[in-house]
Formats: sequence, structure tokens, C-alpha cells
Amino acid sequence: MQTMQFGIFDWIEASARPAAEVYEHKLELASAADRAGFHGFFIAEHHGTPLSIDGSPSALLSALFQRTRHLRAGALTFCLPWYHPYRFYSEVCMLDQMSHGRLELGVGRGVSPIESRIFGLSNIDESRERYRQTLETFFAACASPIMKVNGVEAELHVKPFQRPYPPLWFPSSNKESIEFTARHGYHTAFIGKHADCKPLFERYRELWQKHRNDPGRHNGHVAAPILARTQHLVIADTDAEAKALGESAYNTWAGHIHHLTRKLGRPDVFKTTPYGEDSAQRLITGSPRSALEKLQEMLRATGANYLLCVLSFGDLPAEAAMQSLELFAGEVKPALAAMPG
Repeated sequence: MQTMQFGIFDWIEASARPAAEVYEHKLELASAADRAGFHGFFIAEHHGTPLSIDGSPSALLSALFQRTRHLRAGALTFCLPWYHPYRFYSEVCMLDQMSHGRLELGVGRGVSPIESRIFGLSNIDESRERYRQTLETFFAACASPIMKVNGVEAELHVKPFQRPYPPLWFPSSNKESIEFTARHGYHTAFIGKHADCKPLFERYRELWQKHRNDPGRHNGHVAAPILARTQHLVIADTDAEAKALGESAYNTWAGHIHHLTRKLGRPDVFKTTPYGEDSAQRLITGSPRSALEKLQEMLRATGANYLLCVLSFGDLPAEAAMQSLELFAGEVKPALAAMPG
């Protein structure tokens, strides 16, 4: 039986603060998570939106690895259609070597077709094909001294620290992707309604068990899958303080995540209300005792074996995010760690 594990997810949102201060805050948060014994710290990649000013996950991850000693880290996800295959391979190898094997490798197509247009991709089919080509090229390169790309054989003089490559993640809110994700044993993080999460994870476990010994699995080198649930979380000394901080920050975050679709007059992709049953990302706030009870209920309802905390979001003050981490680590995490994964 797996034990419950804990990580942090961060969109690296734009704010009224200078970008330099935003980046520094995230690095300080990662350093604190490292000291507190978190498993991983994961960041987003988005372009042309206040949802994320992390246009180069590799740059931020490189700095993060220099600030930490044990924390694993990665992007959820590297959006492969936006990368040249040779550069993507090289950056992954460098990050894994520089971190001495602490890289977690999230791969995906990129959820926003609006952002994909920045990189010259005109439709989902083109984006999906580019994703598959880049991923297959990466797999082949990890086992070869050369990479064949654009009719050229390029020499490869570095390999990943972890063999054959870092653990793979495929986060998704798409129920139809679960067959692929489970069959290949990808770690995953689910964004969607609580009610949809548990049956999806149960289906994942069923498929993973069925295919765990199949040859050619992409994540076959990983012993057991991580099934993560992302959770916006604010913890303070009192319920009232946490609620006020959390709701204000959540409203700002919701405006960011819908920024591009609303700018173009399109409907929201999914619902974002802090406490709604049909919300794709619900909010938990409270004192340590209240937060513990709510998190236990959420984890039982979703069947997750990994809690991916969203501690710094919207316009939440940096000191409030750090307080949430410290209270979680000291008063909530020990009790949650006893839950079966």
C-alpha cells in the first residue's frame, strides 16, 4: 500500500508585483517545501496570459534545483508542440543532470489552442501530431548517440541522469485520455469535479493493473503510479482569516484562467466557483484543524494518493502563502500522511 505523498503546484501568475519578486517568491516557497519534506514542486507553462509568466519552465526549474537539495520538480507540463525536438531533449537532459536526477517530466499537447497559435499551430490535429513526433523523437534519442530530425543526424553527447529518462507525467481533465495514461503508467493529476475524480482513478488503477507488465510502456521504469488531485488551499490561524484571504485570491485566479477565452468572447471551458459541487477547482480554507478535516474528506472522495497543493495563487500575499505552507507542514501534513494512498 502506498503512503500519501505531497507536492505543490504553481501557475506562476502575473501580479501587481514586479516579475522579479514573483519569481523570487516561488523559489523561496520551493526552498521551504524542500525543508518541510514535500515530494515535489510543479509549475505550469502558458503564454500570452496573466495565468502564467513562466514562458520558460527550464529556466525556473534550473534556479529551483540550485535552491533545493531533496525536492523533486518539473513542469506540468512541457507543451511539446511548442518545442524543437533537439532543444527539448537537450534541456531535459541538462535539468536532470544538474539536479542529480530530481526532474519529473510532465509532457502534453498544451490545453489552449489560443496559445498554440503563437507557435504557428492552426488546429488541434496539427498540435497533436507535433506532440507525438516530439515525444517519440525524445524516446528514441534517449537510447541513441544521434537524433534524426529535419533530415539531419545530430550528435548527442549527454543523456538523462535517470535512465532511461525521468518519470513521466500526463496531467489531464480529459476522461478519454485515461486509457492511454493508465496503460503506459504515467503519473497524472486530475482537474475536474470531485465527483468525476474517484471513478476515473478507479478506472486508471484497473487498467494499470491489467497492463503493468506489457512491453513498451512509456513509464514502465516507474514502480507505482501517482494519482494526484490539485487543491487550492489557504491555512491561517483562524477560519475567518483563511476564508477572507482564500476567496479574494481565488477570484483573481479564476479571472486569470479564463482570461483568453473571455477576451475572445468564448464560453468558459470549465466552472470555477470556490465551493460549488460542479467546480473544476474547489477551494479549501481554514485553521489547521478545519483544513485537515476538509482535506481528509476531499481525499476520501477523490481516491487520490497524492495531494498537489496550490498554495500561492491569484493575488494572495506571499507571506500568506508561506504561512499556509508552514501550518500545513507542521499541523496538517503529519495526520494526512497516515492516510492510505
